[in-house]
Amino acid sequence: MSRHGRRAAGWTTLVAGLGALAVGLVLALRPPSAPADAGVLPAPPAPSSAAPAVRTPAPALWTPTKVTIDRLEVGAPVDPVGVTRDGALDVPDDPDRLGWWIGSVLPGERRGTVLIAGHVDTAEDGPGALYRLEKLAVGSRIEVRAGDRTVAYRVTARRSYDKSKLPEALFRRDTSPQLALVTCGGAFRDGTYDHNVVVYATPM
Repeated sequence: MSRHGRRAAGWTTLVAGLGALAVGLVLALRPPSAPADAGVLPAPPAPSSAAPAVRTPAPALWTPTKVTIDRLEVGAPVDPVGVTRDGALDVPDDPDRLGWWIGSVLPGERRGTVLIAGHVDTAEDGPGALYRLEKLAVGSRIEVRAGDRTVAYRVTARRSYDKSKLPEALFRRDTSPQLALVTCGGAFRDGTYDHNVVVYATPM
């Protein structure tokens, strides 16, 4: 795939249906090894309760505008992204910018996953903001700027998944509150990577 002079600079189709959703990245220039897993995955969504929950006033919420990961020296702007006409996730072309999927929740919401993704690199621009995501240690701090406040998260797990096999919970709005950062990893073959790297983080 070629767009704006970049080789393999887009996402594969985002498929939704029958309780299974999948998204893949197609990028270039990474070492041919599957990233190592680390940490403990978040608990699966709890069954809904018949008893109504006690509600407190919700804080004002905004779309994310910046992700900061001091340990990786990352301070990347974030753009809202949807899907293209053919169903592909439309992340920014610039690998230094990240995309917040508008189907996910906002930072600070009490339930659901804040899903932010980006290119690991491109042939034209080289390494992107998430180039070293597979090396981010459990316990690291991630900050997401949204409106006039910053929501802080702590990394709890890192996983590598085969292409098009991301877990359904990443796309649900009824999980415990969490942040998921997604990029490519593994071997680069036939114009695409064979894995996706996901870092999970929970609010601090």
